Amino acid sequence: MNKKRKILVIVVAIVAVLFIGYNYIMYGGARDLKSEKPEFTTTATSIFEEFSTNNDSATKKYINKAVEISGEVTAVKDSTITLNEKVNCQLQTLSKAKIGDKVTIKGRVTGYDDLLEELKLDQCINNKE
Repeated sequence: MNKKRKILVIVVAIVAVLFIGYNYIMYGGARDLKSEKPEFTTTATSIFEEFSTNNDSATKKYINKAVEISGEVTAVKDSTITLNEKVNCQLQTLSKAKIGDKVTIKGRVTGYDDLLEELKLDQCINNKE
């Protein structure tokens, strides 16, 4: 095999690995939370307090887990709603919720943002929609 062919094979292999890795990271963690039973049921205020007082412990407890969180909608933008000004939920579909509504959201905890002091969830579903 000549030198150009070896380089081409290596470049194609690297591109394939990068493509597969990117797709796994971006789409590999998706779950069907609608049918999944939540591991924890809590309020927005309670779970936020856990993260703000002991981030390491709360992260170990909740990260990547399905949770059901109740709270008041304080912001709505497209498919993102915020509960009690501290829990940011990325919904799977556009929300019909309005500011001031009391809702229960099921989603996956992705982390706590120390800088913004905000808990983040993705793949969220509004149980009333």
